[in-house]
Amino acid sequence: MDREIDHAEALLAGLLERRSVSPKRLCAPGPGLDKLDLILQAALRAPDHGALQPWRVIEFRADERDALANCLEQEKLRRDPLASDKDLQRAREHALRPPVLLGFVVMPRERCKVPLREQWLAAGAALGNLLNAAHLLGFGAIMLSGERCFDTVLLRQLRVQPHESLAGFISIGSIAQAAPPARPVLPAQVWSCWIPELPPSSAAPAQENHDADGGHPGT
Repeated sequence: MDREIDHAEALLAGLLERRSVSPKRLCAPGPGLDKLDLILQAALRAPDHGALQPWRVIEFRADERDALANCLEQEKLRRDPLASDKDLQRAREHALRPPVLLGFVVMPRERCKVPLREQWLAAGAALGNLLNAAHLLGFGAIMLSGERCFDTVLLRQLRVQPHESLAGFISIGSIAQAAPPARPVLPAQVWSCWIPELPPSSAAPAQENHDADGGHPGT
């Protein structure tokens, strides 16, 4: 029993070390198709009210990255017509740098009994599982969003439907340079214990006697 507990704690220790790793700190190789399949299986095991699977991923493979880079460069110019060459190159690098690049799309089911906020929570849980699985397989990963995720032209180019939302782009790869230590956060910062409200007093406040016409006695 103790051995099983030690094994479980070792697995949890690995999860507690997870950090988002910038694409600048990633290098090839990224996960192959077999590892990507495992990562997505983990995402599919996330809590999901109604088993709606209100999310999907888009893989941007290596031979399509130049086309994606062109799309991101044009999006930057639409947002900032005076963007510098350095800014445009940085926009292109969002598409070209990561060893593996995925788009994470939330696709809520609108005519459904499950509230939309719960569907978004389910999508977030799947994203968390995806990033955790990448970490436990030895890769670094991060999701980056930004204003480009709201550009209607880019969304159409990526075939994101009007009822869907592009949450962000997930970069996954081997860790070439470790991320800086995470800022420590204590569980007490997000932990509270509920205390029920006290029931109202059963003793009614004393009331003065009133005569029939509402006046005080003796008036």
